[in-house]
Amino acid sequence: MKAKLDLILRTTMKSCIEKGLLEKKAFPEYNIEVPKNPYHGHFATNMPLVLASSQRRKPAEIAKMIVDNLEDKEALLERVDVAGPGFINFTIKQSEWHKSLGKIVGLGEKYGSAKAAAEKILVEFVSANPTGPLHLGHGRGAALGDTLCRILSFRGYAIVREFYINDAGQQIRLLGESIFSRWKQLSDPDYPFPELGYKGEYIKDLSLEISNEIDLSQMEPNDAIEKCAAWGKKRMLREIKQDLEEFRVHFDVWSRESDLYSRGLVDRSLDEIRKRGELFEKDGALWIKTSAFGDDKDRVIRKRDGQFTYFAADISYHLEKWRRGFSRAINIWGADHHGYIQRVKSALGASGIEQSWLSVLLIQLVKLWREGQEIKMSKRAGEYVTLKELVDEVGVDAVRFVFLTKAHESPLDFDIDVVKKRDSENPVYYVQYAHARICSIFRKAAAEGIILPQNPDNILGKLVLEEEISLIMLMDQFPSLLEDICVSFEVHRLTYYLAELAAQFHQYFNLGTKISENRVITSDITLSQARLVLAEAVRLVIHIGLNLLGISAPEKM
Repeated sequence: MKAKLDLILRTTMKSCIEKGLLEKKAFPEYNIEVPKNPYHGHFATNMPLVLASSQRRKPAEIAKMIVDNLEDKEALLERVDVAGPGFINFTIKQSEWHKSLGKIVGLGEKYGSAKAAAEKILVEFVSANPTGPLHLGHGRGAALGDTLCRILSFRGYAIVREFYINDAGQQIRLLGESIFSRWKQLSDPDYPFPELGYKGEYIKDLSLEISNEIDLSQMEPNDAIEKCAAWGKKRMLREIKQDLEEFRVHFDVWSRESDLYSRGLVDRSLDEIRKRGELFEKDGALWIKTSAFGDDKDRVIRKRDGQFTYFAADISYHLEKWRRGFSRAINIWGADHHGYIQRVKSALGASGIEQSWLSVLLIQLVKLWREGQEIKMSKRAGEYVTLKELVDEVGVDAVRFVFLTKAHESPLDFDIDVVKKRDSENPVYYVQYAHARICSIFRKAAAEGIILPQNPDNILGKLVLEEEISLIMLMDQFPSLLEDICVSFEVHRLTYYLAELAAQFHQYFNLGTKISENRVITSDITLSQARLVLAEAVRLVIHIGLNLLGISAPEKM
């Protein structure tokens, strides 16, 4: 409906320019929003206010002129009013809302989807070092990345999901040293543990496992450490994949940092940048001129000892993404990478790639609470609570939903006690219960011999209650919400939307239990069928929305 109204306004603007009522100038951005006060109509626009400056006229004058020349060729509008200093309020005909409802039910599970887009997008997320279990921050990034991919795919974008395995750095060597030290301590409790080693209980578990598979006692210490590192990396990566699968997250591509070196891609990338004149030697090291592209200083990519820095591999990895032909790349990183964003973008610029090609979303910390106290330690990981521990306690649905209830750049508090409740305080329960409640209504209707008509358009005129039109209006916003998320990446808006839709439906249903003439199933068969169509539309939108969030939509609770 919003798109139809936007077309009316743009057509009217063009007509007013052709008539000489407005000067032909650049078309400004304006808003079409749902007023907070329902008495102000279904939509309102600030178009006259944003036009006032360039047209050198009062907003109220422009508002009256637009209203007087409004070109509503589809007879969409019931009433149009000028309000305040230059807003225009619009009330849509009730019959148009009925058409919208019919469209939702007619499209079914495709409602809100879009045709295939030309863009091919690579989304890289989680990318945890294979040195320990996934923590809550990884889980929040996984929920965000997976849901964003689901929404982008649903809206027609070609999506590739990628996990980047950091398997070539010092942290892998440290993993090997940690496992080896714990293995040595099985027979020599005083054997020293590396100062920066991984101290979680999982390291002890790994040392016991490897001792059952490999005879480390027959190896030189350095060889044994390398064997522990390779074995531990493989073992932890397998666990990460299992945890992600249980979290309903899959990846199309698993890229390895080590492959960048073994395939010569790092050298190739540096050669390409060197040919562009963006590398230079200083103090025996090799530098890249990132300061010329927005970075606060130039960066070393090969040290004096000939070793590449982490940055060299990161540059190569992103150039390899570019070579693979993606229209855009999206990275999801931890908040501690804030200062790294411009560095990578600057390196892209030095490589001749538009910096806007890469978008980076930062994930803030998750704090876990129980009985009013923050939980900081894990029995297994030691220094942090693992994603698996939380999922095992409260379930995948609750974890994914709560992880997406706040903007990704905001810290998140996860209250275990709340998500275990079976009432409106628990947001995921409240939304899922709306879906189950509607399924229950249909079971009752079927028991009474009432079914949905094949062509419901002729009976939807029975829906005249304010609550019914309000539900249709909210569902009508679903496609535009998804498209907005594709641009803003604000995935949390979907959880807010579903919570609002569930709340409106619960209020509507509860009203019907108190006032007999407002019930879904009534003595009036036609009215009952019309309200079943409305209920089915709500069920569809909730089902689609939950599926995009990677959450189940139960039929019974």
